[in-house]
Amino acid sequence: MIKVAMIGAGSVVFSKNLTGDILGFPEFKDATFSYMDIDADRLEVGADLCRKVAKTLGANPTIEATQDRRKALQDADFVINMVQIGGFDSTLVDFEIPRKYGLNFTIADTTGPGGFFRALRTYPMLSGLVRDMEEVCPKAWLLNYSNPMCMNMQTVFRTSGIQAVGLCHSVQGTFNQLMRYIGEDPNEVAFICAGINHMAFYLKIEKNGVDLYPRLFEAMNDPEIYKTNKVRFELMKRFGYFITESSEHNAEYNSYFIPHGDKVVQEFDVPIDEYLRRCDGIVDEFERMKTFSKSDDPMDVHRSHEYGSTIIHSIVTGTPSVVYGNMPNNGAISNLPNNAIVELPTLVDRNGLQFTTVGELPPQLVGYMNPHVTQHELFIRAAMEGRRDAIYQAAMFDPLTAATMTPDKIVEMCDELIEAHREFLPPLDTPSRVTGSGKQFSPPTPQQLRASWDAAQQEAKDKVGEFVREWKLLGAFPDSKATELDAQIVADGAVANTQSTLDGVSWQEGKAERKGFVKLGKYFGDVENSIAYAYAEIDSIHARETTFNIGSDDGIEVWLNGKRVHSFVGTRGHKVAEDVVGVQLKEGTNRIVARIHNVAAGWGFSLAIPKANF
Repeated sequence: MIKVAMIGAGSVVFSKNLTGDILGFPEFKDATFSYMDIDADRLEVGADLCRKVAKTLGANPTIEATQDRRKALQDADFVINMVQIGGFDSTLVDFEIPRKYGLNFTIADTTGPGGFFRALRTYPMLSGLVRDMEEVCPKAWLLNYSNPMCMNMQTVFRTSGIQAVGLCHSVQGTFNQLMRYIGEDPNEVAFICAGINHMAFYLKIEKNGVDLYPRLFEAMNDPEIYKTNKVRFELMKRFGYFITESSEHNAEYNSYFIPHGDKVVQEFDVPIDEYLRRCDGIVDEFERMKTFSKSDDPMDVHRSHEYGSTIIHSIVTGTPSVVYGNMPNNGAISNLPNNAIVELPTLVDRNGLQFTTVGELPPQLVGYMNPHVTQHELFIRAAMEGRRDAIYQAAMFDPLTAATMTPDKIVEMCDELIEAHREFLPPLDTPSRVTGSGKQFSPPTPQQLRASWDAAQQEAKDKVGEFVREWKLLGAFPDSKATELDAQIVADGAVANTQSTLDGVSWQEGKAERKGFVKLGKYFGDVENSIAYAYAEIDSIHARETTFNIGSDDGIEVWLNGKRVHSFVGTRGHKVAEDVVGVQLKEGTNRIVARIHNVAAGWGFSLAIPKANF
């Protein structure tokens, strides 16, 4: 029976999902799982959650938890890496030091200064991991889920001979989203996607030999569809092909949006600092999962769309499959370097993983990727050869950084980032003819970083307004009951009594989290194809015109004082103030009702109201 080692298993939701995927195959019901993390608290929670998964699925795996990496790896058949080095404090460094130089990010985990400093922090751990694998499980396959994908896979392939593949869900996730735009079943449509991770493009989308791209361009003209993916639709409009990773990611991979000021950022809904907000949410999620792991509450297990379990099943059983993997190019894309890490259709069977050959990509797509491929190569030379100059050069080739800063400021910023991250980085002391800034920097304290982030959040809050934080919640119900329940909750311009019950369900108290998001999964579970209601009261000293700044995951309907003022029907991830709706508050108490519709996975919403100017 197989052994799977999960390194960084303190990423508790991810390790839980992957465990459930693997145990979902009957062949692996008795597999051995060895969970490893340096954080004992997170490790315990992760292992407990996976035991609940096994119980739910009726499986009988052997589950081990250890802080000893070599013990976890010993005789493993598959190793899954999901480690992030440095945690939230390091992520704050990646955002807050560049912010001082006028450089702002959305995610900062793939490319640019945030991406390659994350990769540099990961290099000592990841190169050590593959060395350990060569000694204690040399035939094992490494499945890497940690970002930045391309740079981390350079580390794996340049420092070891381990069999490995990098995995991401952006290809399959985006494809399903595109099919919803045009009303097609993803299982009935053929596609080919190729490029580099987070910057791969759909080269072909066909059904029964008919090109579906014209329908996608037509769908883009629908304002309701366009606004769900403004950056990526704008790129498709200019390049002719749709890109894989989300609009919030791609907004920082180029110089077309962020460097052109607040007006353009707002026009294209670019969520500056999005990843930091997500990190705050992850802290809240861990506390919830920690409590849940010790409870007797049943576990709800659904197969995720991650490729890991499919790969394991195909290699072990010989059942062929096709996934999208990240490995060295070696000629599969003829106009990208052979040693570049690329993302392509990948055949999997008992022999392992093999790329298909794609050939030449359209030159405009290669032009979009090339600055980032150059960064990947400069990163691995910096890490392996100890070259500080390669870090400067990598930053200079980043389109967003180059459009924002002069070369001397880029070097100064890199020197400050090197000092701030020094405890995690490989040695960077190889002599070079390229000089640094000559300035001395002291690493920022956690308190300084948090103060900088809080100040940025306050500035954003001042623009968005005050979040409504106290809600009464009712749910969850099947989405088929929406019309019936709407009529009972909002009728004749009045709001129903929140002391009452509907279908035997009572209202309960709910609160927005630190950044205004009401996480409905916390109260109702992540129930698919469901609705829930939220009710709040706000007071206004005088009658006034204002806006509701609304974000939701997925759909949302909003009523103010019994009148419907907003509707979004569709699927999307949450963004603060994605919808801005003009409303009229009356003097005194105003009553807000929201109905949130969940299609799949997590759900929730936020609603903020600008302060009155009196």
